[in-house]
This record gives sequence, structure tokens and C-alpha cells, in this order.
Amino acid sequence: MRKSIALLAAVLAVAVLSGGLFALADTGALPFVSSDMCRPSWWAEKTAEPGAVLSDAAAIEAMNAAFVAEPDCRMTDLTALFPSYDGDVFQRERVKDAMSALSEYMGDGFFRADGAPVRFADVDDILASIDDAKTQSKQRVRYGICVRQADIRAVPADLLITDDAADIDYDVLQYASVRVNEPVIVRAQTADGSWYYCDSACVSGWIAAEHIAICANRREWLSAWRIPEAERLVVTQGKLYLDEANVNREASERMLTMGATLRRVDEKDFDPTITNRALFHNHAVWLPVRDAEGRYGTTIALIPEHASVSEGTLPLTAENILNVAFSMLGDAYGWGGMLGVPDCSQYVRNVYKCFGFELPRNTTWQSAMPAMKVNLTDLSAGEKAEALDALPVGTILFFRGHEMLYLGAHEGRHYVLSSVGSIMNPNGEGVMRIRSVVINSLEDTVRGNGNTWLEDLNQATVPWLPEAVTEEEADQAA
Repeated sequence: MRKSIALLAAVLAVAVLSGGLFALADTGALPFVSSDMCRPSWWAEKTAEPGAVLSDAAAIEAMNAAFVAEPDCRMTDLTALFPSYDGDVFQRERVKDAMSALSEYMGDGFFRADGAPVRFADVDDILASIDDAKTQSKQRVRYGICVRQADIRAVPADLLITDDAADIDYDVLQYASVRVNEPVIVRAQTADGSWYYCDSACVSGWIAAEHIAICANRREWLSAWRIPEAERLVVTQGKLYLDEANVNREASERMLTMGATLRRVDEKDFDPTITNRALFHNHAVWLPVRDAEGRYGTTIALIPEHASVSEGTLPLTAENILNVAFSMLGDAYGWGGMLGVPDCSQYVRNVYKCFGFELPRNTTWQSAMPAMKVNLTDLSAGEKAEALDALPVGTILFFRGHEMLYLGAHEGRHYVLSSVGSIMNPNGEGVMRIRSVVINSLEDTVRGNGNTWLEDLNQATVPWLPEAVTEEEADQAA
């Protein structure tokens, strides 16, 4: 017996020393990115006070209000919209918008998913579905809640249009996506009722009706998503799938994405007959559902204890920003949130949603946020590097068409984490489609135009600091 124990101890010691058993496999990375750099704790250790709270809930709400108030952020305060409008005029405007969006892609160079050019019949059917819907001169808005991760599209159709017949993971008609339990305002629908035109907090467009539940009134709608801090459960990982179930089919295999916020079920209200399971080692939440008539309701769902979720909104610290951002390392890139995964701007939105921020939709609108900015446009590469050294972890860096989260500097190089579509292949052989969340060095990553990412940086934004921040406050944040 003693010999067996001694042998086992020796085997374990060798395995640990050699990196076996519990070691992570080397999955490969871009140049000058080591395996150590793929751990959030490595970057946290390089930060002066990784656990220091950078901004409280009140200040974050104030920043959100400032983003909505800035016209160039293109955000919408859904609670401030008028309850009625001219439905006939609105419907005609939607036809014009769809016609404009589709006509742009009717020429050479754009393809359907089957590789064929877009046909006029495709366009005619879509326009007719909008134009034939019944409307009234005095139309009332409907209050909706998203029950499944949903795409927001330029037109009410699943028609995919790509600029490369071989690339059907890209769709020019994709605008954005909406998380489970997020609110929308429903303003129009297609003739058959299968698509709704919705306003979300960051963009408007068409959503498949099956993903939206209509609330009985404004009060029910507000109660669904305005959740008291003490009752919130926030998803802090890229994707979370609920377990498959036969008893509660409405919750079975539901996908929740980073930033999704649900109301926790009080233990006294938990009903095991709904889940067919006990509550042990699980979080119980109220999950929004849609009945056969499209009306809003809820059911109880269980989220396992090991899942990356937060009871209440996460405190905004450098350590938490890193942990949340790195939880998506290697996840796929999805244009406009298609395929259930984020593009560069939605990745940043999702990370900051875990801390209570509601950021604008795309890089242009996010760069307009009235937050502390550093204009990098006219600086040399050396000056940009020096400016980065003064910025905190989690700063949003921009160049035209892309944005990323700043991690810090190491051995003279500056590193970022972002959801990337493509870069120049490091071996110099043309463009490489990465389509993943990756870490890279600004100095060593080259764009299609031949410039390094560092050379093309034009702005840095610290989203938790107001635009009129003092120099002393900026130093403290860094």
C-alpha cells in the first residue's frame, strides 16, 4: 500500500513538473504573445491596484445618461418614447429604408447564401411584406421583451447577402443583436406578423417576432428589465447554455450571452415542479418566455453554480475587466452579432455591460461617447506608445473600422484584446481571416493598408471617466 502511494506521489510530481495533467494545451497565438499573456491574472499582476473600484453604480448611470444625451452616439432612451405615432407614415418610411438597403446590393459583387446574385424577386417579396401590413394613422407602440438571442436586421427576412460567395459568415443586412431579457419598442410588423420593427437601446431594425414577447402594458415591461441590484444575476461569460430539459421545454438549451441580466428567484418562491430539479448548487432565475399568442410570461430556470455569473452587477475593477474580457478569448467573431457571437464593438459593449454600462452600437458611435478621450491622430508611433503607457487597463482604443481593449505594455510592446475579422498574415502572405477574439501586439500587427495597428490608432477612450475629467482623476485611473 505504501509503495503504491509513493509511486502515485512520484507520478503526480513528475506530471506537475512537466506540465501534464492539469496543464493547458498550447493553442497557438500571434507573434510575441506568450502563453502567460493568455491569463488575465498575468496582466492583473502588472496593474498597480487591480482590485480598486474605478467607478460606482451612480457614476456609471450618469455616464449612460450622457451617452444617450449625445446625438452622435445614436442611442435611444426607450422609456422616453411617445406611446403613439402615425403608423401609416412610419410604415411607408420602412418600405423606403428597405428599398434603399436592398438596392445597394443588387449589382455585381454581392451574393446570396447559395452563391447566386440577389434577385429582384427577393426584393419584391420583402417590400410587399412591409407594405401590405395593416396600419393606422394613430398607432400605439407595443412593449416587447427579447426571449431569445435575436438578430436585428436591415430588412424583415433571413435573406443573406455577402460580398464574397465563399464567405457566408458575413451578411451586409445584419445590424446587431439583442440579448435575452432586453427591452424593445415594437413599432411595425410585416403583413404576416412574422417580423417586428423594433427600437432597441442602441439600434433599430427588424427582429423575427418569435424572439419577442409582447407585454400587457408599460408597467409589466418596465418590471421585466428594470431589476433591483440585489435581485440581478448577470452573465459574465461569452455564452451560457441552459441544460436540456423535457419537463420545462421553454428553458431547455436556452442560450444566454455576456451581459444578459435576469431577475433571481427568491428561495421561498422556487417551485421544483417547474424545473423537476432541486435548487442545490444552482442559481434560480426568472426567464422570459413567449406564449402561443406572442404574450410575455416567465418561467423558472436553473444556472449552475460553476457558470460565470455575478449576483448583482460586477464592481468595475481592472481585475474584473480582465477576467470578463478574457472569458471570450478564442471565441468566434460575428459581424453585427450574427451567429450568436460579437464583432469588435459588440465585444466591447458586452464586456462593459457586465458592469452596468450601456454603450453605443458601433465604433463610430462609441468613439463619440462623452468620456475622457486622448486624440492620437497626429502623434508619431513613439508618441502614441508613450500616451498608452499612461492609460489604464480596459481603455478602448480605436482606429477606423476597429476597436479593442487595452491590456498594457510588456518589454516595449503594447497589447490589446479584441474580436478581429482579419489582419495581414504575419508571414507576409496576404490577408489572414482570424475571425476570433485574440491578443496581439500593436507594434507587430499589420492592417491591410500596410500600417501597423499602433500607427493607425486615432483615439483612446476611458469609458468610466467623464469628458471633463481632471488631470488628477486621470492619473488616479491610470
